[in-house]
Amino acid sequence: MLVVILNFFVGVSNRLLINFFLGCVGVIFGLAVFLTGVEISISKIGTMMGEFLGRFKSIISVIIFGIFIGFVISVAEPDLLILANEITSTVGLAPQVIVMIISLGVGILISVGLFRIFKEIRISNLMLIIYSVIFILMIFAEDIGHAIAFDASGATTGAMTTPFIISLGLGVASLKGDLSEDDSFGLVGIASTGPVLAGLLMSMSINQSGVEVIEKAHESILLTGVINATFAIVPITIVFFLMNLLVFKIDKETLKEISIGLFYTYLGLIIFLTSVEGGFMELARAMGEGLRDSKFLPLIGFVLGLLVVLAEPAVAVLAEQVEDVTGGSIPRKLILRALSIGVAFAVMLAILRIKIEGFALWMVIVPGFLISLILARRVPQIFVGIAFDSGGVASGPMTATFILAFCQGVAGNIADGFGVISFVAMMPVITIMILGSIFKGRS
Repeated sequence: MLVVILNFFVGVSNRLLINFFLGCVGVIFGLAVFLTGVEISISKIGTMMGEFLGRFKSIISVIIFGIFIGFVISVAEPDLLILANEITSTVGLAPQVIVMIISLGVGILISVGLFRIFKEIRISNLMLIIYSVIFILMIFAEDIGHAIAFDASGATTGAMTTPFIISLGLGVASLKGDLSEDDSFGLVGIASTGPVLAGLLMSMSINQSGVEVIEKAHESILLTGVINATFAIVPITIVFFLMNLLVFKIDKETLKEISIGLFYTYLGLIIFLTSVEGGFMELARAMGEGLRDSKFLPLIGFVLGLLVVLAEPAVAVLAEQVEDVTGGSIPRKLILRALSIGVAFAVMLAILRIKIEGFALWMVIVPGFLISLILARRVPQIFVGIAFDSGGVASGPMTATFILAFCQGVAGNIADGFGVISFVAMMPVITIMILGSIFKGRS
C-alpha cells in the first residue's frame, strides 16, 4: 500500500510496478514455503545439535563444533547472500568468499556464546569486552568498512539462522540442567558481533583504494537464485545426514519429515531470492532515486521502518519466544511495538546520514552501542539478551532487500547506501534496553 502511495509522487514505469507486485507474491509464497521448511527441519536439527553439544565433557570440543556448525548455518542465510551480492564490487571479492569470511565470524562468536552458557558469564560483561575490541578495530578501518561490517552483522541473523541459533542455545542450556530466562536469550546477539569483527578485518586487509565500485553485471536472476540457494542448503544438509548416520540415528518417519522440510527450505529460498532480485530491489532503488530531493524523505524513511519490521519473519519468532519463556510477563505485542519504533528511527537516521555531508556512520554507531552497554549494566539480564537478539532479528529479509535498495537509490550509488542495516541492528537494542529500564522501575 505504501509503495502505491509513493508511486503517485515518483511515477515509476509500469514494468517495475508489475515486477514488484509479482515479486510481492513470490516473496510471500517463497517465505511461507521457506519458513515451513525451517520449522520442520532446521529448528529440529538445531535442537538435536544443541543437545549433542550439551553432552560434550570438554569445553574445547564444544567450541570447535560450535565454530563449525555456526559457519555452516550462516552460509545458508538468505539475507547474507543478498548483501554479499551487493558489496562484492565494493570489496573486490566474490560473493561466496565474502559469505565464507562473514560466516566464519559467526561460527567463532557462537562458540563464545556457548562458552558463556557453560561458564555462566553475565552477558553484559561479555558484550562489553566484545564491543571494546570492535571499537578499537573501527579506529583502523575506513568508513565503508564500518558500514559493510555492521550491515553484515544484521544480515547474518535472519529467517534461517535465528530459529537455528535459538534452538541450539536452548538445547545446550537445557541439557546443562539449569535453564533460566537469562540463558534463553543472547546467543543470537553474540553471534551477530562475529560478522562485525570479520567484516572490519576483511575491509582492513583489502586495498579499497584500488577497488572500483561498479554496478553488477546482468545475469540470469533465476540461475543466480538457484546457485545461491544450493550453496546455502547443501552444507547443512550434508552435515545433518552425516551426523544422523553417526550420532542421531533418528527413526525413518522423522528422517523423512526433516528431509521434506529441507526440500521446502531449498525451494522457498530459490523463490524468495529470485523474487527479491527481480521485483523488490529494482523498484526500491527507483523509488529512492525519485524521492531523493523530497523534503519529506526522512519522514518517509520513518514510516517505512515502522512498517517493514512487522513483516520480518524472525521478529515474530523472537517475540513469541520471549512471551513463552517469560510466561507472558513480557507480551509479544510489547516487543513488536518497541522494535517497530526502533527500526523507524533507524531508517530515518540512515537517510539523514546519506543526505548530510560529513555525517559518518561511527558518529551514531559508537555512541549508540556505548549507551546500550551502559544500560546493560542497569537492567535485568534477560532484557540484555533480548535486546541484542532483537538487533539481529529486526534486520531481516525486508531490510536487507527493500530498505537497503531504497537507501542506495537515495544515495545514488551502491557504496554510499551501505549502513542502513547497521542502524536497524542498533536501534532496537536501545529501545529494548529502555523497555527493560521501565520494567525494572515498575517492579
